[in-house]
Amino acid sequence: MDPPGGPVVSQLVTERSAPPIHPRAWPIFALLVATAALTILDVSKVGVVLPAIQESTGGSETTIQLMLVGYTIAYAVLLLPAGRLGDILPRSTVFLVGASVFVLASALCALAPDAGWLVGGRIVQGAGAGILMPQVLGLIQRLFPPQARTKPLAILAGTTAVTSTFGPLLAGFVMEWVPGDDAWRVLFWINVALGAVILPFAIGILREPPSDRTRGFDLVGALLLVPAVILTIAPVSVISSTTPPHVWMLASVALGFASAGAFVSYERRLTGRGVQPLVDPALFRFRHLPAGVLISGFMHAAGTASTLMITLYLQQRAGQTPLETSLWMLPAALSMIVGSWVAGRFTAATSNRPVLIGTAVGVVGLTAISVTIGTVPVTVAPVVIAAVLLVSSFGTALVGPANQGRSLTAIPDYRSSVAGSLLQFSQRVGSAIGMGLALIVFYPLLTATTFAGRPTLGSMLAVGLTALFTLGALLTAVVDRERPQNRRRGGQRA
Repeated sequence: MDPPGGPVVSQLVTERSAPPIHPRAWPIFALLVATAALTILDVSKVGVVLPAIQESTGGSETTIQLMLVGYTIAYAVLLLPAGRLGDILPRSTVFLVGASVFVLASALCALAPDAGWLVGGRIVQGAGAGILMPQVLGLIQRLFPPQARTKPLAILAGTTAVTSTFGPLLAGFVMEWVPGDDAWRVLFWINVALGAVILPFAIGILREPPSDRTRGFDLVGALLLVPAVILTIAPVSVISSTTPPHVWMLASVALGFASAGAFVSYERRLTGRGVQPLVDPALFRFRHLPAGVLISGFMHAAGTASTLMITLYLQQRAGQTPLETSLWMLPAALSMIVGSWVAGRFTAATSNRPVLIGTAVGVVGLTAISVTIGTVPVTVAPVVIAAVLLVSSFGTALVGPANQGRSLTAIPDYRSSVAGSLLQFSQRVGSAIGMGLALIVFYPLLTATTFAGRPTLGSMLAVGLTALFTLGALLTAVVDRERPQNRRRGGQRA
């Protein structure tokens, strides 16, 4: 239960009673960030080697899509239940379980004899990531008092953003230097090797400060949430030239929405009876959290899908090798490092100016890349794309830290895992939907020509779609901006 007076009083109580930074906060934080980066890396690095995996395993387009989206869906499905478990059980224990599952599944992927086994391994990997990631944000909330969270949240958001951009670079080097058709397996063995270092270190160092805990796990809510996510996202994610749209997909989406409606209704009924639900609707009364959830979803839909589409364009149309593709993306990664540092150093916890600036820059940048793909010759396009990414990546790097800090600043500690899970949930669902919709646009128009006569219409429209996702984030941030009278009062109104 919130303190009397609702979210505003909750925020004031949290701030006034905030403990000092935990003495081992930064070493533990480094461990948490390294593990989080490992889960994000697994999305971006696999995208670069999809053509090699398809050739090596003989998988269809649909199977290849499931390697990406299956991971993301499993990730999303478990985020909220695992976040709730983190508010009931020791977060360090739940974190170790998730990390162990992720590492073991990475070994399964590395040893997969065919595409089917690889898809299964990727789904289990996503489940492990979904279990551990809510504990990362929950532990950060416990290790750092509210006034000290902006910097660690900026580092976390910046690290995940940079990792998603460095993933293609790592994959490019592996594919260039490791001989044989199965070089992609090394990418999964890297997870195993890093996990072998991280897990013993985590067992030795990971200690959670004492905190209030709630009781009871909403099993019915979890069972309603799982089909809501899977039935809604999976059909969209498998549409390709080999799996065209079908009536069963529409039926599946309809059932998914029905399950989502039942989930929301059930959670409200539980709250009315005084029982702790999986997701307490009262969380959405905290200032900025609803907008933060939407912004996270839009930005990850744009970021994941645009990286995938640009990568596919550079390899399939511009004739770049995986290594060359990753080198063209390198300026964006470096720009993100600088942008994340700026966001962490100069952004106040409640400011959304970086969100407004970053999303606006992202809209312009992705639109420019879409136009470049459709009009500029492939001999010049990689240079132009790299130059645009250098600027736009700096802008979008400002968004994550500011949005996370702003969204979570008023959340009390005993709700930190679930609140953090909501942001992570929106990110993973956004990524799955973004990749699915972009691939729906991309594959049917694979050889179609633009008005400039270039066979890149699919890539052009798919990247243009990601610009619309970013526009959605921008419009949400505009609606959520502080009013002048609220700024004079410190932004405390609920």
